[in-house]
Amino acid sequence: MSFITIIMIVLAAIVILAILSVFFKAFIALLPVGIVVALGLWLYYRFYYKKHHEDLPSSGTFSNFQDFFQGFDSQEPASGRKHARNVTTKDVKDDDQ
Repeated sequence: MSFITIIMIVLAAIVILAILSVFFKAFIALLPVGIVVALGLWLYYRFYYKKHHEDLPSSGTFSNFQDFFQGFDSQEPASGRKHARNVTTKDVKDDDQ
């Protein structure tokens, strides 16, 4: 390798590192903004659900992320079937023995 090749590689590395540092500085600068936005959304939904407590699911908690947003639209259509009444079960006899 010649001296010029080494200089070119070092300059390319410096340019790449400078570009990466700009992106990381922008990310670090936007990190507090993201935290404030996340905190604001959390507070909004916390107070919104406290105000509409009667609309919570029957368990009072949300089991997954989808239930968190669909908690108010839980008007599930009726399945058209009634609950079973006076139901008993019997053991199955194995004839293989």
